[in-house]
Amino acid sequence: MDVAALQTGNYRTTPRTPEELRTPATIDIQESLRLGEYVPLIMETSPKLVFSRVKYQKKMFTRVDPPNIVDNFSTVAPGFVAGWETIGQRREDELHGRSVDLTVMQFTTSEHAAAAVKALADGIWHSRYPPVGTLPIPGYADAQGQARQYGAISAAAARDEFVLWTYIGGGVDIPPNQNELADLAGKVFDAQFERLQDYDPTPENELAELPVDRDGLLGYALPASDGVAEAVLSANTALHLLQRPDLTKRAFEDAQVDLVVFGETEFYRAGDDRAADRLHAYFMTQLDSEYRTVDDPPGMPDAHCVENPDTTGSLKCLFTVGRYAAIVAGTQIQELHQKASAQYTLLDLAP
Repeated sequence: MDVAALQTGNYRTTPRTPEELRTPATIDIQESLRLGEYVPLIMETSPKLVFSRVKYQKKMFTRVDPPNIVDNFSTVAPGFVAGWETIGQRREDELHGRSVDLTVMQFTTSEHAAAAVKALADGIWHSRYPPVGTLPIPGYADAQGQARQYGAISAAAARDEFVLWTYIGGGVDIPPNQNELADLAGKVFDAQFERLQDYDPTPENELAELPVDRDGLLGYALPASDGVAEAVLSANTALHLLQRPDLTKRAFEDAQVDLVVFGETEFYRAGDDRAADRLHAYFMTQLDSEYRTVDDPPGMPDAHCVENPDTTGSLKCLFTVGRYAAIVAGTQIQELHQKASAQYTLLDLAP
């Protein structure tokens, strides 16, 4: 392919330097990314909860962008450092089966963590949709467990400087068994606290010095808009951000994916060129049936571009460049073509 002939518009086609990558947005998320490495998928505790919820969900939380579990979180729960959210549900629509939402939070001290548990529980009691009662969480005498409307529960527990908060939907059980959900909350907490034993938090005075890239990969990503965080994640951590972590985990293992970049575009580093082709084929199978083929970018005959005609802004192009499988989204066709061409040009330079 003649890369020089691609029509990239005004998009950048040269790699960014390490200095350019160190923006407030990328620095801010690094401890959350480290924490995410130690958050097990919900399906590891409940193998049937194989769907994740990715639209309108934040997975990473920071001091400047904390969880929204309660109003004025930073005021009522001081000392927050970093957080990670993971979701597992039985079906694509969380209302059609069991769902578990877990937020893992790191605080500066164990005292801040213990105070945060009480503040979260109190805030929920005074929220728009308050609990209808309390309930114990097996194995966690100090936890704040709350029976919610429509059979759901929520619970918060602290250990050392960590706080876990979970919301478990009532599903379709009639009548809902909230004691059973409390048992599940205890199992989710057990698995998470066990994993956190291997996590070594970064000292507070070193947070601003954490590296923002791995293997120099982020420099080959198409630059994101100002203020948008860009991240390089391990394959296992990236599974939290994808809708079918069960299927994608197998595809990652087959393609030997080790690193994933999320930002203005997304791309996946596979073991070799053929592995990237297999991963590309997997992503094609995961497109909703509503998607229809649209024109590919000029000069990129092997790209696959699609759109859901019933959804605004659903344009995307999928393609491979050597050992990389990429997905680029856009809102109109010319923008999509130029972004895909620019990302292709950048990845053609990547090792």
